[in-house]
Amino acid sequence: MRGSKLLYAAVVLILGAASVAVARNSRSDTAETRMAPAILLADEYHENHLRPIADEIHRLVDTGRVDGGDFTSIVYHGDEHRLDLYWKGPVPAGITEAVDSWRARTREQMRHDPAGPVSPDYDVRYHQAAYSRSEMDRAVERFVTAVGNDTSEWSSISPANDGSGLLLTYQPKTTRRLAPANAPARDYETRAEQLAGIPVHAGTGSPETSTRGGRTGDAPPWYAGADLTLSDNSRCSTGIPGWVGNRRVLLTAAHCQTSGNVYNGQRVVGEVTAHDDGLDVAVVTTGQETAARFYSGSWNSGDSRPLYGPARLDPGQSACFSGAMSGFHCELEVTRVGVHSSSGRTDATEVRSRSGGVAVAQGDSGGPAVANPQGDAMAPVGVITAGNTDTKVPCGATSIPTTCFSTGYYTPLDPVASRFGFSAS
Repeated sequence: MRGSKLLYAAVVLILGAASVAVARNSRSDTAETRMAPAILLADEYHENHLRPIADEIHRLVDTGRVDGGDFTSIVYHGDEHRLDLYWKGPVPAGITEAVDSWRARTREQMRHDPAGPVSPDYDVRYHQAAYSRSEMDRAVERFVTAVGNDTSEWSSISPANDGSGLLLTYQPKTTRRLAPANAPARDYETRAEQLAGIPVHAGTGSPETSTRGGRTGDAPPWYAGADLTLSDNSRCSTGIPGWVGNRRVLLTAAHCQTSGNVYNGQRVVGEVTAHDDGLDVAVVTTGQETAARFYSGSWNSGDSRPLYGPARLDPGQSACFSGAMSGFHCELEVTRVGVHSSSGRTDATEVRSRSGGVAVAQGDSGGPAVANPQGDAMAPVGVITAGNTDTKVPCGATSIPTTCFSTGYYTPLDPVASRFGFSAS
């Protein structure tokens, strides 16, 4: 696992929408509006009891307190009250000691928790992995270097959560170099494994299609998840507020705009002063105040919640997306981390709607991915960037007619902090 830079101490379709004039409803200046206290769903309740040991394992690895070279992944199973820890080789004593201590504390706490789950036996299960996360990351780099960003040959690639190799998607009808068109999947896997140097599990998936499109009337202090009008009058969403050096900034997606001013309605929000195409993140420097809040209702609602944090998520954890086009969507489960796409985007996290409903829509790009509700407040975890082309679903209420997806992607904050020196408000 790469060292954390946070103070916590793909098959993808870029999400935007064509410009359409809409009525703009200003946020009230007389009182903060927000949703009723966050409903803590069952999976999230169990995650709250599992999160402390996951955070401690990450801390021990990130700070070098234990040798983390063989760390592979942490996978949440909230409904089963457990974490799966995948590690290549023996798990270091520092990790097992931390887990044993946490087990004892947690079980004591649960004996005194009147709202406890059916079983108080939260646990961590150890699994031997064939490969570490760092080995799989290097294998991804070897494959991408060899094949290049060729959407006819591959769509997305990421480390397998269980450390068994790489997960790769491709289009059987277009591949030519790695295997003949419509060849058996095993032929494609064999060639991909030769290039990556480790096993590859291949499946079909569509390539990325680049396209851009609110909370329609924001005003300083700027909130995350508001409508962002671009210089060509297409639209995205404002992202997580914070600082780069002594400058107040908001994040958004780099595919939205890479230079010049961006707007909410006729108001200038700020100027795009930095971007990274691989992360698909841009930094908007604003001379006006930002607020540690995000819009938490429908696309035309002024409801908002505070932000605290930041945080990061592992597979199996719950997340929420907040975009100006489609609004606020929760009950999203992290399914893959470290996803690379054939368009050149890197290090994305994939989420899917547990219900099969909307996770994200075109026009939501740049908005905040959030998680870990603590009362009303939620922690920022990343920047919304994309939706899975193969998972289109009916949209329901949106700012304008658009396309919605049940699987989406965000860029986590660790690499954003490392690349730009960003710190969340």
